[in-house]
Amino acid sequence: MWRAPVILILAILCAGCGQDSMFARMGRSISGRTPLAAAKKMEDKYFPDIRREGIIELVQTDYGKKPPYTERYKQIAISDPDWLVRQTAIRALNIARDKSATEVFIKSLSDDDSHVRMEAAKALTNVPDAGSIGPLLRVMNGATEEKDARIAATIALKKYKNLEVARALANNLDNREFGIAYQARESLINLTGKDFRFNQGQWLDYITRSIQG
Repeated sequence: MWRAPVILILAILCAGCGQDSMFARMGRSISGRTPLAAAKKMEDKYFPDIRREGIIELVQTDYGKKPPYTERYKQIAISDPDWLVRQTAIRALNIARDKSATEVFIKSLSDDDSHVRMEAAKALTNVPDAGSIGPLLRVMNGATEEKDARIAATIALKKYKNLEVARALANNLDNREFGIAYQARESLINLTGKDFRFNQGQWLDYITRSIQG
């Protein structure tokens, strides 16, 4: 059965909550939404929805955006058997703006579920990593990829002023999915400060002359 390491659980349960106000701690205690209760939910062996609720409750607190909680989110994002729990763990890492999680985000671009791939692309928009360029291009250009994941990847690519990226974005300006074409234009505007609307020829000409790979 899938379990968290005992040492990590103890660390999570004992992690300092001192930054919270006395009133916040009292409110959670009265409502039953304590760090201990949320951590136990996150580690529930039987019900994915309970694990997801635990992650959500933790990341809404200041301490839940820091180690050891974020370290556990990374593990869950890769190993949990339920796609919605994996997606929630990635979202929590994104909310925490955890720069150490980019490797997890990149790996999750190859997850079996499109919702997880979409969430990973969204996270890389806020915490970019040059190592994600290839995987993001693969998602954006995937003929069988879900539209929302492709759009999220297209948005994330605005962070990389790179010849390969710019050309790939320009090549999507005539995409049959307007959402992808629109975001390709927006990302190109972000990269270049120019706007040639959906004129692919003008974009490609400008990119070739102005952006170095």
